[in-house]
Amino acid sequence: MLAIAYFFIDLSLLRRPPQDLPASTVLFWLVTLTAFGGGVLLAVTAGSPASVGSAQSVLGLGLMYAALYLGLNLVERTARFWQAATALAGADTLVGLIALLPIGLAVSQGGSAGEESGALALAGLMFLGLVVWSVVIKGHILRHTFGLTLAQGVAIAVAFDLFSFIAVAALTDVGSAA
Repeated sequence: MLAIAYFFIDLSLLRRPPQDLPASTVLFWLVTLTAFGGGVLLAVTAGSPASVGSAQSVLGLGLMYAALYLGLNLVERTARFWQAATALAGADTLVGLIALLPIGLAVSQGGSAGEESGALALAGLMFLGLVVWSVVIKGHILRHTFGLTLAQGVAIAVAFDLFSFIAVAALTDVGSAA
């Protein structure tokens, strides 16, 4: 299990490609469950109810897996799905767990003024850095999965993250309003 954690650290540092993971459905589901739990924890830390965090996690993972499968199907490389999906979910989970620090710091500062606003600004910068790092990691994974350049992978990651953020927010807002 520790070897898998080290793999995701190396993947997130752009030292390993996703194809170094075994194409295992068991590993995929284990990482998916971990990603789901991490997503719920992140949402709860940010102040959302667990039900909203659960819905956001399921929708986010579902959209990511569907878009990945569709893209791989278009280029006739569906055999890469298990490795790429596991890599994307695992790296996203790692970054999400690290993001607990700036989110927790921001929530603890609330809307405070004065000296605490420096801590809030630091939390915002840390979170922004994690978002950029996450996009680069996804670009790295997409580069190896689809045979792209890193810049092309990053561009696709940015476009997908924007689409996913808007879609998940819209769907969970509709669900919570009902």
